[in-house]
Amino acid sequence: MNGSIQRRVIFMTLALLLPVVSASCGGGVGITAGGGTGGTGIGPVTGFGSVIVNGVTYSDAGIDNTRFFDDHGRSKSDLMAGMMVSIFGSINGTSGTADNIAVLRHVDGPMDDNAVDLAANRLKVMGQDILVDTSTVFDNGVTSLADLRTLQGANVNHPELEVHGSLDNNGVIHATFIHKWSDDRVTGRDVQIRGIVSGPPTATTFVVGRKTVDFTGVPGGLPSGVAAGAFVEVKGSLRVSDNVLLATSVTLEDATGGQPSGSRAEVEGYVNRVLTANASFELIGPNGVQTVTWSTGTTAITGGTEADIGAGVKVEVEGTRKVGGALAATKIAIRRASNVRMESTVTAVTASSLTIFGKTVTVDALTQYKDDSASGLKTFGQPNILVGDTLEVSAYVDNTTVPASIVATRVERIGAIAPDRHILQGPLDSALSPILSIFGITVVTLPPPGTHFLRPDESEFATQADFFAAVAAGDIVKARGNQASPLILMNANEVQIEPTIDN
Repeated sequence: MNGSIQRRVIFMTLALLLPVVSASCGGGVGITAGGGTGGTGIGPVTGFGSVIVNGVTYSDAGIDNTRFFDDHGRSKSDLMAGMMVSIFGSINGTSGTADNIAVLRHVDGPMDDNAVDLAANRLKVMGQDILVDTSTVFDNGVTSLADLRTLQGANVNHPELEVHGSLDNNGVIHATFIHKWSDDRVTGRDVQIRGIVSGPPTATTFVVGRKTVDFTGVPGGLPSGVAAGAFVEVKGSLRVSDNVLLATSVTLEDATGGQPSGSRAEVEGYVNRVLTANASFELIGPNGVQTVTWSTGTTAITGGTEADIGAGVKVEVEGTRKVGGALAATKIAIRRASNVRMESTVTAVTASSLTIFGKTVTVDALTQYKDDSASGLKTFGQPNILVGDTLEVSAYVDNTTVPASIVATRVERIGAIAPDRHILQGPLDSALSPILSIFGITVVTLPPPGTHFLRPDESEFATQADFFAAVAAGDIVKARGNQASPLILMNANEVQIEPTIDN
């Protein structure tokens, strides 16, 4: 039985047995119905100590290999932060009990030719556009897009990758997790894509992203309802001669997961389009597009205002499922892209924040935690962080607060770093040669070779003057160097212009 069928069997069983069943929809879903009501959570894993998804901690004590579903034969002990999962069980507030866990992935297959675009922080796998930011987790021998570009070389290799994430209104997958299966294409290996059908199917094919799917090998033919705009999961193999996906199964997904009206849900995803100003919009999730409604003065909006809700904006919605499947929002939280990166020593820690580079970074229920230090704790979170630990922090700037705040999307504890390897990345306050200012921290540069000045594609500027002519306030810049003072000064041995990710 494949993963999609398993998920549906589980869901239908729960729908019959439980009084309230949640949706399998959105970039992240957590049911908020209290009292231990049955529900579903779907989203990226943010921590362990059981499994944490969307701020809900699910006890997984009853999960064994008969209750854990993964097409690659993994068990629950193989789960990692950033992986997308669906969890079926019961929830009471911020605690829950998992009955079943299924691993979700958006695309699984070989990289395309010329797959990596460092200047845009993107890559292509199986014809799907994939965007990474500072919070994307890389796994199994690769740590960045630059590693993948080096591995591919001049299109000599086509590494097999598994990508987890959420789809935006332009068909781009925002990656939360990227795992490398092999250094090169494996002939005949099973592949998979999940996404929106981009045009009317022909008698034998349709297209997802830029990948042509031949469905002539699907038993029973194409399922009813597969049309332009439908959200599907396709499995099969890749025909290398023309890169066509030869489908063995095509599954039409339901954006609401069949969730009954009256159920409470928490959904994270990207706005596809606004339907009625200040009243409704379409939200894209990993199972398709659903309608969200809200009421001015009644629906709480954080991280921005109603005017900020537009196509391509990432939001988290809490609400109640209506008859017909729409989600009536009681709360909409606008989420920002992670353009901030800090890699240094922690100087202060509280239950809701940490201090790094002299700056207070706030953590919340959606902050992801990982321990990559010598301790290697699987169960790791804010209480485990100590003053003096070295952290790599991914974050975004919330400009709706006064003053603007830095909110962590991912916190990873790492081993001690060399004095000249501290990293500070964020929007420039100002750039006046030879000084950069990031978050009020003065970054001192020297003419080459004292400081290396890099473009987004990692090519090097010839001179210090060329770099400063190319940057301006608001641009995202990464500085690496000696943290001469934790509050005001960094001596940089390398500075690089980074792509700005809006959402």
